[in-house]
Amino acid sequence: MKLKFVLIMGLIVMPCIALAQERANYEAPSLIGHSLRMMKTAGYWIGRHPSPDAVIMSPEQIDQFNARLRSGTNLMANEANGPIEKKLTKDIFTLIQDLKTESLLEDIEKTLSGIMSKGYYTAAGVRDDVDFMDNIKRNMNLSGVVIGVAPRYGLVVHYASQRFLPTKQGLYEEKDEFDFDQLQNSALDVGTPVAVVHSSADGLWYYVLTSISDGWVEARDIALGDVNQVREFAGDKDFAVIIKPKADIFLNESMTNYYDYVRMGVHLPLSSVDSGRVTVNVPVMAADGTLLVKEAYMNAEDVNPGFLPMTARNIYKQALMMLNQPYGWGDMYGEQDCSRFLQMVFATMGIALPRDSKDQMQVSSRVVDFDEKSNDRKKITAITKAPAGNTLLAMKGHIMLYLGTVDGKPYVIHDTTGYKQAVDQKEVNFVIDRVIISDLSLGQGTQKGSLLRRLLRTVTIE
Repeated sequence: MKLKFVLIMGLIVMPCIALAQERANYEAPSLIGHSLRMMKTAGYWIGRHPSPDAVIMSPEQIDQFNARLRSGTNLMANEANGPIEKKLTKDIFTLIQDLKTESLLEDIEKTLSGIMSKGYYTAAGVRDDVDFMDNIKRNMNLSGVVIGVAPRYGLVVHYASQRFLPTKQGLYEEKDEFDFDQLQNSALDVGTPVAVVHSSADGLWYYVLTSISDGWVEARDIALGDVNQVREFAGDKDFAVIIKPKADIFLNESMTNYYDYVRMGVHLPLSSVDSGRVTVNVPVMAADGTLLVKEAYMNAEDVNPGFLPMTARNIYKQALMMLNQPYGWGDMYGEQDCSRFLQMVFATMGIALPRDSKDQMQVSSRVVDFDEKSNDRKKITAITKAPAGNTLLAMKGHIMLYLGTVDGKPYVIHDTTGYKQAVDQKEVNFVIDRVIISDLSLGQGTQKGSLLRRLLRTVTIE
């Protein structure tokens, strides 16, 4: 839920104060969940790691890891009915052979019916707005889905929201939850290759598939081109990977003609490296809407030529660089949520994690599962045996990166909205809305329970 602040000013009678306190949310402190000042930099965790510079996976092993996620040969452990094979990511350039339009139509209709069944509010505060949904359904042009159609290919030319339905208007669980738009699926950075498999009736939206997410994107943000042109751009062996939370792109050498920014983990074809500046290729849209590739310029300190080696040192450096970055539900406002945060960090090393936490918790066969009977000590023991830096801790709807254990407490870095805590015998929300470091005690003593109590699985990426 969106966390609302109630500011009580001046002198107010006692009944009003009591009512306000019932509704109030508290701002979380800077140091949360028994974290300490010195934990805020990568160096602290690097110094505690037994082998921070050991290579966890070589480039070849990373390629194999990514291929397993695409092929569905990643075997899950501890499943009641045996191992599961599930494609967690995809290669959009094989869709000509693999795309089943019947399944596509079924997926789109399933998403629509699921949203219609939730009873969401519009921005105007109308619940179950029939006219709103009827207009959206007509614009989805479901009768226009062509069986066996070959995808069109393109590149994202500006940061673009990816929506569950073809509309910029939002739907919300509560009337005032505007920061949690239930139609926001994800967002796509400049240079993201896409397969366009359907268009809205008004022509303003494309339904696109990426390697990690599917949904509706405004057509103005995608330049269509030849499949080989898009594949060449995406597969260029000389590239710069973004290593800062955000990195600016300019279209002139003096770096004054601003174009857009890209987020950590994005990689763009690299042309040259000069003193303090790199030249990259970016997609732009020609006057006729087709794809052009232009040279652009970025600060050298914002990028790395090629992927970083996958070491604990680099994982810590990238993760801690994101500390205190704002939270963004489904990438709203150009930010990131818990799963996108992890996807961004590991993308700098070439690891292509899925977009959502429910899929990220399935990327490895090296897992330890817990249930309602698992006590806290068992969980802590399992966590401390897992390698710090490349282990994820997952629960329903949330996922975190395990940093290490200090004085018997496991610590994590994660992007979160907040937590509940008992105050004066009532549960209140503490607002965070950023990337933080904490132990697993957040929420302890509440009905929902602590992070440790809610933990379902440790997942080691290897």
